[in-house]
Amino acid sequence: MHIHEAGSSRSGPELATEQRRVAARRELGQQLRALRELSGLSGQRVAQALGWSQAKVSRIEKARTRAEAADIAKLLDVLNVEPGRRDALLLLAELAAGPPETWRNSSRTGLTRRQQDFVAFEAAATRIRHYQPLLIPGYLQTTEYARRVLAMADANDLERRLESRLARRQIVIGDSAPSYEIVLLDSALRWRPGPATVMAEQLDLLRKMVRRPNVTVRVVPLDREQNSFVQHPFVLYDFGEASPTEGLVETTTTDLRITDEDEVEALGRFFGRLSSSALSQRDSLSLIRQKHQSYMDLSKTEEGT
Repeated sequence: MHIHEAGSSRSGPELATEQRRVAARRELGQQLRALRELSGLSGQRVAQALGWSQAKVSRIEKARTRAEAADIAKLLDVLNVEPGRRDALLLLAELAAGPPETWRNSSRTGLTRRQQDFVAFEAAATRIRHYQPLLIPGYLQTTEYARRVLAMADANDLERRLESRLARRQIVIGDSAPSYEIVLLDSALRWRPGPATVMAEQLDLLRKMVRRPNVTVRVVPLDREQNSFVQHPFVLYDFGEASPTEGLVETTTTDLRITDEDEVEALGRFFGRLSSSALSQRDSLSLIRQKHQSYMDLSKTEEGT
Protein backbone atom coordinates (compact mmCIF):
# COMPACT_ATOMS: atom_id res chain seq x y z
CA MET A 1 0.00 0.00 0.00
CA HIS A 2 1.24 3.48 -0.86
CA ILE A 3 0.48 6.32 1.52
CA HIS A 4 1.89 9.62 0.38
CA GLU A 5 1.85 13.31 1.10
CA ALA A 6 -0.37 15.50 -1.06
CA GLY A 7 1.46 16.45 -4.18
CA SER A 8 2.02 15.53 -7.79
CA SER A 9 3.57 12.58 -9.52
CA ARG A 10 3.65 14.55 -12.75
CA SER A 11 6.76 16.25 -14.00
CA GLY A 12 8.67 17.09 -17.12
CA PRO A 13 7.92 18.97 -20.31
CA GLU A 14 4.58 17.26 -20.97
CA LEU A 15 3.05 18.64 -17.78
CA ALA A 16 4.58 22.08 -18.20
CA THR A 17 3.28 22.37 -21.76
CA GLU A 18 -0.27 21.35 -20.83
CA GLN A 19 -0.29 23.75 -17.89
CA ARG A 20 0.83 26.59 -20.15
CA ARG A 21 -2.04 25.81 -22.51
CA VAL A 22 -4.55 25.89 -19.67
CA ALA A 23 -3.15 29.20 -18.41
CA ALA A 24 -3.11 30.63 -21.94
CA ARG A 25 -6.75 29.66 -22.55
CA ARG A 26 -7.82 31.45 -19.39
CA GLU A 27 -5.74 34.53 -20.11
CA LEU A 28 -7.06 34.67 -23.67
CA GLY A 29 -10.67 34.32 -22.52
CA GLN A 30 -10.28 37.08 -19.94
CA GLN A 31 -8.76 39.47 -22.46
CA LEU A 32 -11.39 38.73 -25.08
CA ARG A 33 -14.18 39.36 -22.63
CA ALA A 34 -12.57 42.64 -21.52
CA LEU A 35 -12.24 43.75 -25.16
CA ARG A 36 -15.84 42.85 -25.93
CA GLU A 37 -17.13 44.76 -22.91
CA LEU A 38 -14.93 47.72 -23.85
CA SER A 39 -16.46 47.70 -27.33
CA GLY A 40 -19.95 47.82 -25.87
CA LEU A 41 -21.00 44.65 -27.67
CA SER A 42 -22.98 41.88 -26.02
CA GLY A 43 -22.05 38.26 -26.45
CA GLN A 44 -25.18 37.82 -28.54
CA ARG A 45 -24.24 40.66 -30.90
CA VAL A 46 -20.76 39.21 -31.40
CA ALA A 47 -22.21 35.77 -32.04
CA GLN A 48 -24.65 37.14 -34.61
CA ALA A 49 -21.86 38.98 -36.44
CA LEU A 50 -19.85 35.77 -36.68
CA GLY A 51 -22.70 33.37 -37.36
CA TRP A 52 -21.94 31.55 -34.12
CA SER A 53 -24.09 30.61 -31.15
CA GLN A 54 -23.88 32.85 -28.12
CA ALA A 55 -22.83 29.77 -26.17
CA LYS A 56 -19.69 29.45 -28.32
CA VAL A 57 -18.63 33.02 -27.52
CA SER A 58 -19.27 32.34 -23.83
CA ARG A 59 -17.26 29.12 -23.86
CA ILE A 60 -14.27 30.86 -25.46
CA GLU A 61 -14.38 33.69 -22.91
CA LYS A 62 -14.66 31.22 -20.04
CA ALA A 63 -11.89 28.97 -21.43
CA ARG A 64 -14.31 26.07 -21.65
CA THR A 65 -13.37 25.06 -25.18
CA ARG A 66 -10.39 24.78 -27.49
CA ALA A 67 -10.70 27.62 -29.99
CA GLU A 68 -8.87 27.58 -33.30
CA ALA A 69 -6.63 30.57 -33.95
CA ALA A 70 -8.66 31.25 -37.12
CA ASP A 71 -11.82 31.67 -35.03
CA ILE A 72 -10.00 34.03 -32.66
CA ALA A 73 -8.85 36.08 -35.67
CA LYS A 74 -12.47 36.48 -36.81
CA LEU A 75 -13.50 37.45 -33.30
CA LEU A 76 -10.77 40.10 -33.12
CA ASP A 77 -11.99 41.54 -36.43
CA VAL A 78 -15.48 42.01 -35.00
CA LEU A 79 -14.00 43.68 -31.91
CA ASN A 80 -11.81 46.00 -34.08
CA VAL A 81 -8.68 45.20 -32.09
CA GLU A 82 -5.69 47.33 -33.07
CA PRO A 83 -2.89 45.51 -34.96
CA GLY A 84 -0.26 45.32 -32.22
CA ARG A 85 -2.57 43.83 -29.63
CA ARG A 86 -4.19 41.63 -32.28
CA ASP A 87 -0.84 39.98 -33.08
CA ALA A 88 -0.13 39.35 -29.40
CA LEU A 89 -3.57 37.78 -28.88
CA LEU A 90 -3.17 35.55 -31.93
CA LEU A 91 0.11 34.24 -30.53
CA LEU A 92 -1.65 33.60 -27.24
CA ALA A 93 -4.45 31.82 -29.13
CA GLU A 94 -1.96 29.51 -30.84
CA LEU A 95 -0.42 28.60 -27.49
CA ALA A 96 -3.86 28.05 -25.97
CA ALA A 97 -5.00 25.79 -28.80
CA GLY A 98 -1.89 23.64 -28.96
CA PRO A 99 -1.34 21.19 -31.81
CA PRO A 100 -4.55 19.61 -33.14
CA GLU A 101 -3.52 16.11 -32.08
CA THR A 102 -3.83 17.09 -28.41
CA TRP A 103 -7.62 17.18 -28.83
CA ARG A 104 -8.13 14.70 -31.64
CA ASN A 105 -8.69 11.74 -29.34
CA SER A 106 -11.69 13.44 -27.75
CA SER A 107 -13.23 14.63 -31.00
CA ARG A 108 -12.62 11.36 -32.78
CA THR A 109 -14.49 9.37 -30.14
CA GLY A 110 -17.28 11.94 -30.17
CA LEU A 111 -17.06 12.95 -26.53
CA THR A 112 -19.50 15.59 -25.38
CA ARG A 113 -18.26 19.01 -24.34
CA ARG A 114 -18.89 18.11 -20.70
CA GLN A 115 -16.78 14.99 -21.08
CA GLN A 116 -14.02 16.91 -22.83
CA ASP A 117 -13.98 19.37 -19.91
CA PHE A 118 -13.38 16.51 -17.46
CA VAL A 119 -10.61 15.04 -19.59
CA ALA A 120 -8.92 18.40 -20.18
CA PHE A 121 -9.09 19.43 -16.50
CA GLU A 122 -7.75 16.11 -15.28
CA ALA A 123 -4.98 16.07 -17.88
CA ALA A 124 -3.78 19.53 -16.89
CA ALA A 125 -4.10 19.23 -13.10
CA THR A 126 -1.25 18.38 -10.76
CA ARG A 127 -3.53 17.48 -7.85
CA ILE A 128 -7.21 16.47 -7.78
CA ARG A 129 -9.35 16.35 -4.65
CA HIS A 130 -12.67 14.57 -5.14
CA TYR A 131 -15.54 14.12 -2.69
CA GLN A 132 -18.25 11.63 -3.67
CA PRO A 133 -21.07 10.75 -1.25
CA LEU A 134 -22.87 8.10 -3.32
CA LEU A 135 -20.98 6.72 -6.32
CA ILE A 136 -17.55 5.42 -7.13
CA PRO A 137 -15.95 8.27 -9.16
CA GLY A 138 -16.27 7.89 -12.92
CA TYR A 139 -12.56 7.43 -13.61
CA LEU A 140 -12.48 4.49 -11.18
CA GLN A 141 -15.61 2.76 -12.48
CA THR A 142 -15.70 -0.60 -14.22
CA THR A 143 -17.44 -0.71 -17.59
CA GLU A 144 -20.51 -2.54 -16.28
CA TYR A 145 -20.88 -0.33 -13.20
CA ALA A 146 -20.57 2.77 -15.39
CA ARG A 147 -23.03 1.40 -17.93
CA ARG A 148 -25.70 0.88 -15.28
CA VAL A 149 -25.13 4.27 -13.63
CA LEU A 150 -25.33 6.09 -16.97
CA ALA A 151 -28.46 4.19 -17.95
CA MET A 152 -30.14 5.17 -14.66
CA ALA A 153 -29.24 8.80 -15.36
CA ASP A 154 -30.96 8.54 -18.78
CA ALA A 155 -27.67 9.32 -20.51
CA ASN A 156 -27.74 9.73 -24.28
CA ASP A 157 -25.05 8.10 -26.45
CA LEU A 158 -24.25 5.52 -23.82
CA GLU A 159 -21.29 4.05 -25.66
CA ARG A 160 -19.66 7.46 -26.06
CA ARG A 161 -20.08 8.10 -22.35
CA LEU A 162 -18.39 4.79 -21.63
CA GLU A 163 -15.52 5.82 -23.90
CA SER A 164 -15.20 8.95 -21.77
CA ARG A 165 -14.75 6.82 -18.66
CA LEU A 166 -11.94 4.93 -20.37
CA ALA A 167 -10.30 8.19 -21.51
CA ARG A 168 -10.35 9.51 -17.95
CA ARG A 169 -9.02 6.20 -16.62
CA GLN A 170 -5.97 6.52 -18.85
CA ILE A 171 -5.13 9.82 -17.15
CA VAL A 172 -5.24 8.16 -13.70
CA ILE A 173 -2.82 5.39 -14.68
CA GLY A 174 -0.58 7.37 -17.04
CA ASP A 175 3.05 8.15 -16.39
CA SER A 176 2.17 11.83 -15.90
CA ALA A 177 -0.87 11.19 -13.72
CA PRO A 178 -1.90 13.83 -11.20
CA SER A 179 -2.24 13.16 -7.50
CA TYR A 180 -5.77 11.94 -6.69
CA GLU A 181 -7.12 12.41 -3.16
CA ILE A 182 -10.57 10.88 -2.94
CA VAL A 183 -12.98 10.93 -0.02
CA LEU A 184 -15.98 8.59 -0.27
CA LEU A 185 -18.92 8.24 2.05
CA ASP A 186 -19.43 4.67 3.20
CA SER A 187 -22.65 4.72 1.16
CA ALA A 188 -20.61 4.73 -2.07
CA LEU A 189 -19.44 1.21 -1.19
CA ARG A 190 -22.97 0.07 -0.44
CA TRP A 191 -25.13 1.58 -3.20
CA ARG A 192 -25.82 -1.13 -5.77
CA PRO A 193 -26.61 -0.29 -9.40
CA GLY A 194 -26.78 -4.00 -10.22
CA PRO A 195 -26.23 -7.57 -9.00
CA ALA A 196 -23.65 -8.36 -6.36
CA THR A 197 -21.27 -9.52 -9.10
CA VAL A 198 -21.18 -5.97 -10.50
CA MET A 199 -20.26 -4.55 -7.10
CA ALA A 200 -17.69 -7.27 -6.45
CA GLU A 201 -15.96 -6.42 -9.74
CA GLN A 202 -16.18 -2.71 -9.01
CA LEU A 203 -14.71 -2.92 -5.52
CA ASP A 204 -11.97 -5.22 -6.78
CA LEU A 205 -10.95 -2.52 -9.24
CA LEU A 206 -11.16 0.15 -6.54
CA ARG A 207 -8.98 -1.97 -4.27
CA LYS A 208 -6.35 -2.22 -7.01
CA MET A 209 -6.47 1.50 -7.84
CA VAL A 210 -5.92 2.45 -4.19
CA ARG A 211 -2.54 0.73 -4.41
CA ARG A 212 -1.35 3.14 -7.10
CA PRO A 213 1.25 5.64 -5.81
CA ASN A 214 -0.76 8.64 -7.04
CA VAL A 215 -4.14 7.57 -5.59
CA THR A 216 -5.40 8.02 -2.04
CA VAL A 217 -8.90 6.84 -1.15
CA ARG A 218 -10.33 7.43 2.29
CA VAL A 219 -13.80 6.37 3.41
CA VAL A 220 -16.04 8.23 5.84
CA PRO A 221 -17.96 5.59 7.86
CA LEU A 222 -21.63 6.44 8.34
CA ASP A 223 -21.60 5.35 12.00
CA ARG A 224 -18.83 7.82 12.93
CA GLU A 225 -19.70 11.24 14.36
CA GLN A 226 -19.41 13.79 11.56
CA ASN A 227 -18.05 17.33 11.59
CA SER A 228 -19.14 18.45 8.11
CA PHE A 229 -22.04 18.10 5.71
CA VAL A 230 -21.88 18.43 1.93
CA GLN A 231 -24.81 16.97 0.01
CA HIS A 232 -23.29 17.06 -3.47
CA PRO A 233 -20.12 15.68 -5.07
CA PHE A 234 -17.39 18.16 -5.89
CA VAL A 235 -13.90 18.19 -7.35
CA LEU A 236 -11.00 20.58 -6.80
CA TYR A 237 -8.34 20.89 -9.50
CA ASP A 238 -4.91 22.30 -8.59
CA PHE A 239 -2.76 23.40 -11.53
CA GLY A 240 0.43 24.26 -9.70
CA GLU A 241 1.74 27.71 -10.50
CA ALA A 242 0.13 27.68 -13.96
CA SER A 243 -3.34 28.77 -12.84
CA PRO A 244 -5.50 29.19 -9.73
CA THR A 245 -7.30 26.21 -8.27
CA GLU A 246 -10.77 25.60 -9.71
CA GLY A 247 -13.74 23.58 -8.52
CA LEU A 248 -16.53 21.62 -10.12
CA VAL A 249 -19.78 20.87 -8.33
CA GLU A 250 -21.30 17.80 -9.96
CA THR A 251 -25.01 17.25 -10.61
CA THR A 252 -26.81 14.57 -12.59
CA THR A 253 -27.26 16.72 -15.70
CA THR A 254 -24.57 19.39 -15.55
CA ASP A 255 -21.61 20.71 -13.56
CA LEU A 256 -21.06 24.09 -11.96
CA ARG A 257 -17.60 25.50 -12.53
CA ILE A 258 -16.33 27.32 -9.43
CA THR A 259 -13.63 29.93 -10.00
CA ASP A 260 -14.38 32.51 -7.29
CA GLU A 261 -11.43 32.41 -4.90
CA ASP A 262 -13.57 32.49 -1.74
CA GLU A 263 -15.85 29.72 -2.99
CA VAL A 264 -12.89 27.56 -4.01
CA GLU A 265 -11.32 28.07 -0.59
CA ALA A 266 -14.64 27.10 1.05
CA LEU A 267 -14.71 23.85 -0.90
CA GLY A 268 -11.13 23.23 0.21
CA ARG A 269 -12.15 23.67 3.85
CA PHE A 270 -15.05 21.28 3.40
CA PHE A 271 -12.72 18.72 1.85
CA GLY A 272 -10.37 19.06 4.81
CA ARG A 273 -13.18 18.47 7.30
CA LEU A 274 -14.48 15.49 5.37
CA SER A 275 -10.97 14.05 5.28
CA SER A 276 -10.64 14.47 9.03
CA SER A 277 -13.83 12.42 9.49
CA ALA A 278 -12.56 9.63 7.22
CA LEU A 279 -10.71 6.46 8.07
CA SER A 280 -7.01 6.27 7.36
CA GLN A 281 -5.87 5.01 3.98
CA ARG A 282 -4.97 1.68 5.57
CA ASP A 283 -8.31 1.27 7.35
CA SER A 284 -10.20 2.45 4.27
CA LEU A 285 -8.51 -0.23 2.17
CA SER A 286 -9.42 -2.80 4.80
CA LEU A 287 -13.07 -1.72 4.65
CA ILE A 288 -13.05 -1.90 0.84
CA ARG A 289 -11.66 -5.43 1.06
CA GLN A 290 -14.36 -6.43 3.54
CA LYS A 291 -17.12 -5.06 1.33
CA HIS A 292 -15.57 -6.75 -1.71
CA GLN A 293 -15.61 -10.09 0.09
CA SER A 294 -19.21 -9.53 1.20
CA TYR A 295 -20.29 -8.96 -2.39
CA MET A 296 -18.32 -12.02 -3.50
CA ASP A 297 -20.18 -14.13 -0.95
CA LEU A 298 -23.52 -12.54 -1.86
CA SER A 299 -22.96 -13.12 -5.56
CA LYS A 300 -22.61 -16.86 -4.90
CA THR A 301 -25.90 -16.80 -3.02
CA GLU A 302 -27.64 -14.85 -5.79
CA GLU A 303 -26.32 -17.21 -8.44
CA GLY A 304 -27.65 -20.16 -6.47
CA THR A 305 -31.20 -18.83 -6.24
